[in-house]
Parts: sequence; C-alpha cells; structure tokens
Amino acid sequence: MTKVFLFFVAFLGIVCAQGLKVGSGAGYKKPLMEVIQEYEKSGAKIEPFFGNMKQITTQATQTDIALIVGDKNFLAQKSGLDFQGFLTIGKGRVVVAYPKGKSLKSYQDLTKSDIQKISMPQPQKAIYGIAGIEFLKNSGIYHEVQNKLLVVATVPQAIAYVITREVDAAIVNVTAALANRDKLGGYFEIDEKFYTPIEIVAGKLSSCHDEKCTKFLEFLETQKAKKILAKYGL
Repeated sequence: MTKVFLFFVAFLGIVCAQGLKVGSGAGYKKPLMEVIQEYEKSGAKIEPFFGNMKQITTQATQTDIALIVGDKNFLAQKSGLDFQGFLTIGKGRVVVAYPKGKSLKSYQDLTKSDIQKISMPQPQKAIYGIAGIEFLKNSGIYHEVQNKLLVVATVPQAIAYVITREVDAAIVNVTAALANRDKLGGYFEIDEKFYTPIEIVAGKLSSCHDEKCTKFLEFLETQKAKKILAKYGL
C-alpha cells in the first residue's frame, strides 16, 4: 500500500510539474520567449512550441496546447480549431528588410534589376506569407517580382537569408526586423492598405481551463509583458 501511495504522489508531482503549453508563429519567437523567461521567474513553467501557423494549429489537434499566439483572422476563420476566446497582444506589421550594403526606400525598388532574390514565408501556411502575397498583388508588382521570390517555411528563415546576404530583400514582420536590426542594412514598412489588418492575439483552446493558463494570460496584460512586446513592435 505504501509503495502504491508513493507512486501516486510521484505521478501527481510529474503532472503538476508539466508546464503550460503555448504555441506561436515562429515570427514571434523572440518576444514570446522573453516574456516567458520573465514570467518563469515566478516559478511557473511554460512549454513553448514554434513554427508556421499551419504547423502549430495541426499540432494543437494532437497535443493539449492551451494557447496559440498568432493572427486572429487566421486562428478564428482558417485554423479549424475551436477557440474559447482571444486576448489581444498587439498589431502585426509587414516590412521589407534588406541586407547591409543595400539601400531600399520603397516597395517599387523590389522591381529593380539589381534585386534578384526576395525571401518570404509560405503564403499558404504563414501569417506573413499570406500578408506578403496580398501586399505584392494589391500594390501591383506581383508579376514583376514573382520569379524573384524564394519561399521558405517561416519568418526567421526568411530574414536569415537577408542577414547572410543570400537574398536582396525579405518580406517579414516588423518584430523580426527589430530583433535583428544590427544585422540588417535596414527595413521599411509596407502601407497597411495593401494587406488585411493583422491583430496578434493569444487564442484560448479547451486546455486553457485552469489557474496555470489564467495566470499567464493575466501576466500578458501586465506592464512588464507589454514593455517587452512593445520593444518588438507589438
């Protein structure tokens, strides 16, 4: 009986030690990890998952992910998941980043002959891939730059090609540009009239039903968390 009791206590300890599972688009890894590190100073544990939104929403059908950070429009209308509610974290903005040694002033510069490769996330699966294609088509330059596009899985991969100067520009989010500012030649923002507004939220799934989830959501609304998010353009 004693052994059974001790096993049960140990099992409960393992269960209780499990962290809150939070998924996010890879483009928000740096700010979210900084928020998580600050939050974990309280002794709480978070288990983060990152990838393009298609990867994260698919994973949410197979694991007990409680929260997903991403574009509200995508999560609510295209993810196929049943969200219990949303907490607004910030606003997403599309930018064009370029490497050191180059200088781009506007989106029309992407059509110039010396801009030969433009990296961007997948248009079918990533928030800023979807927004990027909208921008290119709505601005009227898509057909001029179509053959220059290098499509990769996520925002971090797209901007990595700029940092290593393997491409001449990248369509990413302002968060990635700010996080890598010292490694870039620069960046400029795309007028929001060219793409659907991006509201970044924490979407609550059915696993967000306990104090662990509630406390993390409350932390996201504190000045500490907001200061970190603001640093990354959110």
